[in-house]
Amino acid sequence: MDESDTMAAQQTGTVAVPGEAAAGIATTAATAATSVGAAPAAEPRAGSSTTRALARAGLLVTVLFLLSRVLGYVRTIAIAAAVPDVGSLSPFFAAFRIPDFLFQLVAAGALSSSLIPVIAGLFATEQEARAWRVVSTITTLMLSGLVLLAGLVLLFTPGLVGMITPGFDQAQLAETTELTRIMVLSPVFLAGGAIAASILNARGRFGAAALAPLVYNVGIIAGALLLVPAFGIPGLAYGVVIGAAGHLLVQVPSVARMGARLRPRIDLRDDQARLAFLLMVPRAIGLGAVQVVFLVMTSLASTLGPEALPVFTFAFTMLQIPIGIFGVPLGIVLLPSLAREAATGATATFARLLGRGLAILAYAMIGVTALGIVVSEDLVRLLFGVADISESAIEATAACLAVFLLGLTAHSLIAVLARAFYALQDTRTPVAAALVAVVVNIVVANVLIGPMQLNVLAAAIAVGAWLETAILVVLLRRRTPDLGPDLRHLGIVMAKSTLVAAAGGVVAWTAGAWLVGLWGEAPGYLLLAVRAAVAVALGGLVIVAGSLLLRIGELQTITGVLVDLVRRRATA
Repeated sequence: MDESDTMAAQQTGTVAVPGEAAAGIATTAATAATSVGAAPAAEPRAGSSTTRALARAGLLVTVLFLLSRVLGYVRTIAIAAAVPDVGSLSPFFAAFRIPDFLFQLVAAGALSSSLIPVIAGLFATEQEARAWRVVSTITTLMLSGLVLLAGLVLLFTPGLVGMITPGFDQAQLAETTELTRIMVLSPVFLAGGAIAASILNARGRFGAAALAPLVYNVGIIAGALLLVPAFGIPGLAYGVVIGAAGHLLVQVPSVARMGARLRPRIDLRDDQARLAFLLMVPRAIGLGAVQVVFLVMTSLASTLGPEALPVFTFAFTMLQIPIGIFGVPLGIVLLPSLAREAATGATATFARLLGRGLAILAYAMIGVTALGIVVSEDLVRLLFGVADISESAIEATAACLAVFLLGLTAHSLIAVLARAFYALQDTRTPVAAALVAVVVNIVVANVLIGPMQLNVLAAAIAVGAWLETAILVVLLRRRTPDLGPDLRHLGIVMAKSTLVAAAGGVVAWTAGAWLVGLWGEAPGYLLLAVRAAVAVALGGLVIVAGSLLLRIGELQTITGVLVDLVRRRATA
């Protein structure tokens, strides 16, 4: 269960691009929006988005998400080191699926996409008491539903586990059942944390909400280091529950300081409470459908050998790193601002904020994709080598990661595109797009599982992500005509970025191949890091040079924001 509302899974380490460049992504959305076509010397409208506020929020959220990904890497390595036999981790990863399904179905992105736009508007119009009544109603409904579902899972765990892991033997089924029953409490704590995060984000306070995932990771790391020696693999499950409780508790003081007035109540007579609930329903259906994909993937992976499910999880975890560093923070920071602009009818500003954010995100992610594919095996060896997992697991994880990366740009764009619809108080359209992607994921995976084995699961998810992105772009263009010029610019940026990224990837691959011939396949940890760094650096230089040659303005925008941040730190 992850903090993002993308497909939840284990988090992990860092990426082969400068981490600080990520800070420019969320920050730049506001900068670009106000620098293109801004009205001269106009008095700022009350409640409008300001560049400085968004920049500060973007930097804070990005830094904390980066730290979360670093801790996520430590957490994954701690799990792998605590249980070096990768195959024996399959029950633990399978046991995540049902509790994760509950959380994603009832809370997660459904909560943020529905509650934030509604209560942000109420807070902005000084209807504070009403806002808290709406929050109380949604909280009561959501937690009641979760407790009921958790109780049903406890009753029917063996049958549910058997359905999603047809390839497990009796011992694995029994262990998965035990672990699922332990972790079924975690969605309740995570849902409480999601409520707190939605309240804080609606008021433009991102720090505690972005800190919560770090606490979640610390709990799981503690489980791996301290509880596994005492309890075995169930210690990992106890760590998940401890981390989930910490995810909620770390946000409680910040919510309390806001004067929170939460009561157990259900008042659907309030039209805003009904609106928030109605907005939740389609998004919950969409997230539930996405989780069905992962239940299917778990089922298929369970038939491919003992290492397949952990390998799939490791690779998907690494995919989440750049999504969490770039796409999710940008979406989180932009959502309240987009919601305000949409509510006040400022469609031109809405289009600028969204269009520029998408263009910058696409430019960065296409470059990361090319370089990431080239150094995927080196990255896996660097990140998982210290855990002493098997050579076969390392090679399989690297291959699966390379296929996953083909959908990286699409996954990142979805994180922002979906929130654009939420800002327009439309949760149905993203759900419809997600449902189409779900069908494609499942069909592709089942058709190709024979010839491609594990990598087909990654390929199916990548194909589905690009299809979902295309649907969202087309429908958003129809919904927001002012977005037309910005989407045309996005298409041009993506075409140019693909060209320069391909050139950078070729150079990075050539450099890596030359160093393999010089040092061998496994030159040791230090030389392996040097080889990956040299390949990425040379490929990155080609991308920068190509961007300048093709006049891709997003490079200058990111560079300008980073220079400004450095200057501010120097003068602070």
